[in-house]
Amino acid sequence: MKLTQSERRRMYLAQQAARQAMLDRLQQPALVGAPVSTPASRRRWLKTVAIAALIGGGLLAYSMVQFEAFLPRP
Repeated sequence: MKLTQSERRRMYLAQQAARQAMLDRLQQPALVGAPVSTPASRRRWLKTVAIAALIGGGLLAYSMVQFEAFLPRP
């Protein structure tokens, strides 16, 4: 489908405006977020420790079950 000259011009101007808006955003100084509050970072740390403990416990239980499978039965 061929575009008319006015449609092509309108598309070109829209692309130019989008490019300029993107360049304007890139040239603005970076916004630095507020420092992470202590309770939020503490919660994140506790979640990480809990996940690591669950994974470690699961791996330990898996290795014990696997090891006991090879023990002789009394």
